[in-house]
Amino acid sequence: MIYEMLGDSDVLKDLFILERAEGHLTISEDMPDKENRFRMAVSTAGMFGKKPVRLSGYDSWKKEERVEIEKLLPLFQDEIDVFIDGEVNSKVKSEKKVFGLPKPWEEEKWNDHIIRISEYAGMKISRATAESLLRKVGRREYRLLRELEKLSVVSNEIDELTVERLIDFDKEIEVESLAFDFLSRKEGFLGSSRKSMIPFAYFSSVLLKIIIDLGTIIEKKKGKMNISWSEIKKLSNTIGIGTARIARLVGYSFSNTIEQRIDLTRVYSIERLNRLINLLQEIDESIKNGKVDSEIAYFRLEEESSKLQVTLG
Repeated sequence: MIYEMLGDSDVLKDLFILERAEGHLTISEDMPDKENRFRMAVSTAGMFGKKPVRLSGYDSWKKEERVEIEKLLPLFQDEIDVFIDGEVNSKVKSEKKVFGLPKPWEEEKWNDHIIRISEYAGMKISRATAESLLRKVGRREYRLLRELEKLSVVSNEIDELTVERLIDFDKEIEVESLAFDFLSRKEGFLGSSRKSMIPFAYFSSVLLKIIIDLGTIIEKKKGKMNISWSEIKKLSNTIGIGTARIARLVGYSFSNTIEQRIDLTRVYSIERLNRLINLLQEIDESIKNGKVDSEIAYFRLEEESSKLQVTLG
């Protein structure tokens, strides 16, 4: 059987193949002499058992390579399973499977995706459990799979409390969330910073990147109040900042977005952002010179940044 595996979810593709075979041979886009490798894989199937073949990154192969492979596929489709990462010529008899990956902002679809991964892995989880995993681990398929595999040692039915007890926050997710808490002036910022135990230097580097992105958006937005999704996509192409990041900074909320967002481009001016950058540099220098520790640095940032003038657009 020939399977066309469409979509961007590499984890679901891996699990789909694993359901049908314990192992498989892979021919990837960076390998030379793909046609002969494929012939060899098929010819040895009779000697060593019918081991499936995966044509990895098939859509990125050279056209002439795909043409030669597609001439061979009908000759062997009844003898061996071939899993293709992409589309083949419509004349080739195949079964299409779609393994979609949700967009970064599609939280509800990500919860569905996590549940689907857990089902492939032979587990049963609730929606609340999926939400907790997404909040702690983020939108990284293989990390989500690894955490589910670890949890499966405990039980095949995992609840939200088990996730909260056994799974740590992904530091990259946590530090970015903390940075947005600071920029949004959330009351629990200092408490969250102590609880997270994230070094100030790491936090500062992430916050600085967000501030620079925010400044770039403010300059391009030119005082416009609300922008549409089509304008966000156009802006992303112009300035090279991801659509999800822009949407979060301008307070754009999708219908399935749970968190409450504010438009930070209306809270900060370019002048205030520059003063924040200078403040971060001063605090980082104080840490390097041993004048303050990481915890005091957070307090200093909170206190001194609150003195900066808030500009409403």
